[in-house]
Amino acid sequence: MTEANSSLFLAVIFGMFLVLLFLGIAFVIFRAVLRKPSRSAPLIPTEDGHFEVVGKRVSCSHCGGITFTAKEILLNTWLLSLLRIDWLDSSATVLSCQQCGLLTWFAQDE
Repeated sequence: MTEANSSLFLAVIFGMFLVLLFLGIAFVIFRAVLRKPSRSAPLIPTEDGHFEVVGKRVSCSHCGGITFTAKEILLNTWLLSLLRIDWLDSSATVLSCQQCGLLTWFAQDE
């Protein structure tokens, strides 16, 4: 392969990379703008340190415990992770039972 052909080949590869990068970024932006809001029920902490969903107190399905530790978790997708813009992903609240450690996931409104 001559030097001119190899330069042209590298230019074409680089151009294809830029086009794919642009399409990926455009996809992420359109997805973030056009995303429909979730219809999940809100997870409400009560005054005594417990949690309620749809008017019912959350209890552990394994041990029956009613005390939890809450943490918000990102639901990462491969494309947003690849582009290092994970903050555009949806999130969920995870309740960890303080008696047995079972994790219970709840989707959150965006």
